[in-house]
Amino acid sequence: MGRIEFGFRALVPGLLAGALLGCPVLAQDLREVSPVPDYGVVMHPDDLEPGDGPEGTHGKAIAVPSGQKVWWVDVIHTAQGPLGLTYRFRFLAPQIGGPSPLSPEIALADIEALCNSWVAPRIARPAPEPSEVVVSLSDRIVPFGEVDHAAIQYFDTFLVDKGKCEWQFY
Repeated sequence: MGRIEFGFRALVPGLLAGALLGCPVLAQDLREVSPVPDYGVVMHPDDLEPGDGPEGTHGKAIAVPSGQKVWWVDVIHTAQGPLGLTYRFRFLAPQIGGPSPLSPEIALADIEALCNSWVAPRIARPAPEPSEVVVSLSDRIVPFGEVDHAAIQYFDTFLVDKGKCEWQFY
């Protein structure tokens, strides 16, 4: 028959387990949490820092064909689009509004350039494949899902395939 041991050697593992279970703070102190949620987008650390743009934007101004100043605001990935998983890259572009706004054609050319040069490289591989990517420009920061009738906004949808943005008719 087996032998049951009582004594100090048998007590030590039980005491250690009890001490660790009784002190959950220790376990939490050891856990590291990534500052960027893992949702299939790879952001450069510079993208996440406050930059040279207005409050609410991140990183430095992004070059676009029109020469206007454009800043990254955020990525929305929690609201499913009509085709499934959708990444919405939102940018601030004050020059599309105001007293002498840029034309819609210029704004849409900038959106396509942003998708190919800035958005597509940030779609992680391997990761959940988005069914579509929406790139938007707004002349002011509008919280996602809210309506601001004074805001000028342009957006377009793309499929990102092999690092290139393909325009999608929605």
